[in-house]
Order: sequence, then C-alpha cells, then structure tokens
Amino acid sequence: MYRTACPSCGAEVLFRSTISTIAVCEYCQSTVLRDANEVKDIGKIGRVLEDYSPIQIGTSGTFAKRNFTVVGRIQLHYEAGLWNEWYVMFDDGSGGWLADASGQYMFTLDIGPAKNATPFEQMRPEFRYEHAGRSFIATDVRTARCVGGQGELPFVVGEGYEAKVVDCRSGDRFLTIDYSDATPRLYAGSAVVLDELSCQLLRDGEQILQSAGKLKGANNVLDCPNCGSPLNYKAGVATQIVCPSCHSEVDCSGDRATVLAKHEDAQRYHASLDIGDKATIEGDNWWTIIGLIELEEVGDADSAWSEYLLYHAKKGFKWLVETSDGWFEATVLDKWPESWSENSVTLNKEQYRKLYPTYDARVTYAAGAFNWRVKVGDITTYREYERNGLRLSKESTLSEINWSQSRKLTRELVAQWFGKKEVVSTHYQGSNAAGSETDASTMKGMATLATIFLFLLNIPILLFGAFTFSGLIWMGLAWWLLQLPLKFNKDE
Repeated sequence: MYRTACPSCGAEVLFRSTISTIAVCEYCQSTVLRDANEVKDIGKIGRVLEDYSPIQIGTSGTFAKRNFTVVGRIQLHYEAGLWNEWYVMFDDGSGGWLADASGQYMFTLDIGPAKNATPFEQMRPEFRYEHAGRSFIATDVRTARCVGGQGELPFVVGEGYEAKVVDCRSGDRFLTIDYSDATPRLYAGSAVVLDELSCQLLRDGEQILQSAGKLKGANNVLDCPNCGSPLNYKAGVATQIVCPSCHSEVDCSGDRATVLAKHEDAQRYHASLDIGDKATIEGDNWWTIIGLIELEEVGDADSAWSEYLLYHAKKGFKWLVETSDGWFEATVLDKWPESWSENSVTLNKEQYRKLYPTYDARVTYAAGAFNWRVKVGDITTYREYERNGLRLSKESTLSEINWSQSRKLTRELVAQWFGKKEVVSTHYQGSNAAGSETDASTMKGMATLATIFLFLLNIPILLFGAFTFSGLIWMGLAWWLLQLPLKFNKDE
C-alpha cells in the first residue's frame, strides 16, 4: 500500500494496488497521478452519484476462485442512463472490472487487443464476434462519457472521458469490446449474481436508502423543472423521471434536475395499479412501484398493456406486466439462450416455441422513476416464445437487445401482493373489464330467456306426453350449456 498527500488539499490518498495509475482524493475530488516517485494533481473529476448499488469501496468477494477487493469506480453516462464500472484488485496484484447496470452484474478481465474487431461505427446489435471457439452476439452498442470517479483506477480518466463500448453475450459468458483507445481492447468474463461472489461489506438496504441521491432519505420530493409539480422518487435508485402531470422527461443524474423533453400528447393511463403502491412478494416487503409504462402494438391500438417497474432495497428491480392475457411477473435474464431463430429458442437445453408473430410496440404513456430514459413514442420490437407456461421475450431496439422470462400470475395473487380486494382494469379487452361484466350480464339474460322458451316449448310434453323425463333432461342440458360461457368469462 502506498500513501501520499493530495497535491491539492493535503489529505491522505491511498494506493492499494501497485498497478493503479491514479487515485481520486476523497475530500477535494482531485485526480492524483502516480508517476515514478512523484505524484501530480491532473485536475478534478466529478463526484459519483450514490445510487442503488450495494457495492462500495472495500467490498470483497471471490470470482473464479480468486479473492478480490473493490478499490475504485468510474460512473459512465450515456443517452439512456448511467452505470458503474467497479475496479477490483485480486490478491495476486492483478486487476479486473465489475460492471453494475440496472441491477445486473458482469465481471470481466482485460485480455488484450480485440483481434479482427469490426470498426465501432459499423457495429450493430446482433453482430457476431468469435472468441475462444465461441460465437458471441453484440447486445448493445453505446458511447458514454465519464461523469464521476472514486478510489483507484488503472488508467488516467477524467470528467469528459469518452468510452465507446460494445457488449456481447454467449449464454452466461460476457465480452466487452472497448474502442476508447486507438486499438480496441477485449474484456472477457461472465454475468454474475452478487450472492455467487460471496461478497462481504455490501451496503444494506437501509444504507442505500439513506445515502442514495443528492438528498437524504428513502423518498425525495423534487419540483418538476417544467411545470412545478412535485415529483416523488427514490433518490439514486432511478435517475430518469417522467413527470405524471406534464409528461416531461427529467434527468436527475447531475447537479440539478434537467428537462430533457416534453410530451404534451401522452395518453392518460388506464392501469390497475399506481406509482407508490407497495407489495409483499414471497415474504419480502416492501416492493414499491416506482415507474409505470403503457404500450400498444403498432397498427393495433386495441392491443395495449401496462408494465410496472418495482424496486426493493435488497432485491433490486422486478417487472410486473398487465395484459389482455392476464398478469405476468418478468425478470431480465442474466444467462442468455444458447441459440434462437425466428420460430424457436433454446434456453438451458429446453426449446421454446414461437408464441406470436413478431410485432412492434410503442410507448403511449410513462410516469415515475426509471433507471434508463423512457420516452413516449419509443418503439421496441418483440419476439415471444413459450414452453410449459413459461414465456421468453426478446426485446430489440436500434441500439440494444434484452431477453426476459415471465410466468403467469392469477389476479387474486396480484391483489394479495398489494393488499387489495381485487385488481380490475377498464382498459383491456377480455381482462375483467367493465365491458366484460356487461357482456356477462347480457349473456345471463339471454340464457334465462332461452330457458323460459324451452320450458314453454316442453309444457305439452310435460302435461300430455310420455316424454316428461326426457324433456326435463333436455331443459337441464340446455341451461348447463348456456352457462358455460359465463363460467369461462368468470374464470379469466
């Protein structure tokens, strides 16, 4: 460990790793460069936004049977949001990176130049990159800039540092091609779950809520810079806010809230749940709805659904989806399918069959807080597959791809989670809507009239014929058949 005084303020600066080039002074944010036997102040870097991440400087764990300690991080901002890159030091003195984006984690090691890499300007999602006998698929292509730094780092980085990166996946394997320098570099590793890393000194839920964001406390209240309406949000949990009053997109990742865009034409939502609703799911409370999106299929306004973003201080993020088919709980996949085509997908050696024709969906309403930028008018292409009640969904845009898995829920279970008597939407056809109740009432009336008609028709048989018993059977059978649609409608 190397100790020195900050050239700017005199505070002690630590270099834990022998390969660290710079360290950020904790007190004045000066970037301290270690060059041979001297240190230099090469300017200041922005403070990191304390967000939802449970990781902190000093967190330790094990990756690939090697012990590591987190010694630094940079925070990168791109058009749709920001993410953390944590720099770790292994016991043998080598370094690595633990990426932390929207509750997903990727551990990678620098393995040298990226051979035969396609020029960054030509890279697109779903391009293939061959490495170590495996075919990797480009999942997102983005240009980001450094907005904050902390602790020790292996190269000189300052505010305004630009990173051009392409992330690729193959099952649970993960690659990043970094085009920031003249020669692209390759970082290889895998998607990980923090529990698998046996991490120590993680921040707990209470610490996250107390320190997150620019203000203290679990919930912060900010006035919308456009209309002045109060915005309730989880500070640091999500930096992109859509005002429910004027539909302005507000970025809260900087020193002040900034209006990114205004959407006067956003439709009013028709969802069953609302922002701020709390749920107890599988014994964990509280999950809180922090964001709400409504979408419709392009070219079919009658095909619409709602997506709710839920946050839990310890568990992270979860999606709840309300559709005409019912309710679904969805999670973003850490491990991607082994292969996929237009008609089928293979995940964990199990084949899923295509459920619907490929379709595009447009965001028609958005409100609340998100960990990426959501805009009314955003269009995403969906491909859905199904196996034994489980669904896989591939969501594609011009810049990235995501896979998620969902399972169907009963409306009674959803109501139980949120402590409601029922969850009834008036927006979707065939989903317990008011129109469905009207249809049920009409059908019941028709069934009653039909039964009366059959009874009158069978009076002569009942009074004079020898077929009294068979007449009663036919009336009973007719009544039962006419009740079937009512039963099915009630069970949906």
